[in-house]
Amino acid sequence: MNDWNDGYFTESTYTYGYYREINPVFQRFCLLVNGYAAPFAQESDNHCELGFGQGVSINIHAAANLGKYFGTDFNPAHAAHANELCNASGCGANFFDDSFEEMLYRSDLPQFDSISLHGIWSWISTENQRHIVEFARKFLKPGGIFYNSYNCFPGWSPAAPLREIFILHDKYAQKSSKTYERIEEAMKFTDELLSKNPAYFSRVPDVKGIFENTRKHDHDYLAHEYFNRDWICMYFSEVAEMLQSAKLDFACTGELIEAFMHLTVPADAQEFLNQIEHPVMREQIKDYFLNRQFRKDIFIRGARKISLYERSQRILDTPFVMFNTEPFETKIRVAIGEISLAQELCNKMYEYLSSQNYRPKTFREFMKKNPEVLQPNLEQLLIVLTHIGAIEPCQTEDVVKTVKPQCDALNKYFCKRAENSGEINYLVSPVLGGGVSANRFDQLFIAANANGKKSVEALAKDTWEILKTQGQSLVKQGKLLETPEENLNECKNMAQEFIDKRLPIFKALQIA
Repeated sequence: MNDWNDGYFTESTYTYGYYREINPVFQRFCLLVNGYAAPFAQESDNHCELGFGQGVSINIHAAANLGKYFGTDFNPAHAAHANELCNASGCGANFFDDSFEEMLYRSDLPQFDSISLHGIWSWISTENQRHIVEFARKFLKPGGIFYNSYNCFPGWSPAAPLREIFILHDKYAQKSSKTYERIEEAMKFTDELLSKNPAYFSRVPDVKGIFENTRKHDHDYLAHEYFNRDWICMYFSEVAEMLQSAKLDFACTGELIEAFMHLTVPADAQEFLNQIEHPVMREQIKDYFLNRQFRKDIFIRGARKISLYERSQRILDTPFVMFNTEPFETKIRVAIGEISLAQELCNKMYEYLSSQNYRPKTFREFMKKNPEVLQPNLEQLLIVLTHIGAIEPCQTEDVVKTVKPQCDALNKYFCKRAENSGEINYLVSPVLGGGVSANRFDQLFIAANANGKKSVEALAKDTWEILKTQGQSLVKQGKLLETPEENLNECKNMAQEFIDKRLPIFKALQIA
């Protein structure tokens, strides 16, 4: 390699995102739903994330799960930030700024129960892809989970030429050395090009719409997603074939709804797909029906199916928690269009999950109280509601008790940081083993609540004092609030909504 960054865009740091698909709790649930054996969490577990970005996801999972975490991101600014979060929680993780090749030849790594990479595969060279495959072959345990998300064809086909234009302009025609200006120049050039109606783009549907959606993203995102030297968009079948050399078998995707083909593709497509015997070919052809452009794949080193009975029993033993204080929406959109969920069953599940202050519950007791409910119907609804984020699978109480001190420490750090910044919009739940969306005001209210500020007035006053000392004001309906009275009143409105709708869920998740 000629440069330490190996062509990856390092002039700005990456966004502070969180991805539940990397959560071992969620990964194991995906496998269970699709009928695969997945080990239960243990203190001896070891997990690894390759290319962890700002380190938000890996630190949330390291704090909230049993076992130990390892990871690398060769941008030293990312590694430094990840270690800062690690020190805050005291989770004892090991984070490096090694390249994938350097990680491959480390002699101090254990065998891993899971190896995950999110949004890395498509933006690295073929050589680095091979290093990752070899890393999995060398370090992933038999029965271990390998998660990989990446851009894919055929869905990316219309947009791929746009990215090539961005890169060509950045490589040959840029006039500035500043990241923001380089991106703006490339976007302006592409806009002018499209206005001339090149024949190619006139034959590709909605390229202008794709371009307009692309340019709406912030510049840090655009830099890392579109301006790296390497960008390798692949078909699923190509990725699956590469991973076979590491003895990895495709199990399922991180999209839970795909466990039900009748909610994923039209009826005639189901019949067609069911005639295809080879799982890799069947999965690849499904991408054409879905026009998929981004995949979230879960592979296993030695996939083992479990019986339908064991699957059902383990789903009944899984605790779930609700993410909203309001009844479930019964009309949702899936790949085949809008579907209606069973209203009566939804109402019963809402009543059950909202009882005892939203405490997590398994559905064994629910089935005893509602013998008329067919278990397959219950399971499907549980999976669909988890897919849309209305509910989430939880860890056992013993695990929650073990990891809670680390989660509390990391949440305290996040809430303190929120006094000055709204960069990280998540908190960590020991109940979920993962992250929860929590904006800056949620975090400020939680911190004030922990310090004894329980009323709407006290929460609002405490939060407004923090904003006022920094010369900041709130925005309501696109209008900047100018007077202290207006700002304080809006803080009260937000605090009231927090107490009524958000705080009960944060308490159930053992965040507040």
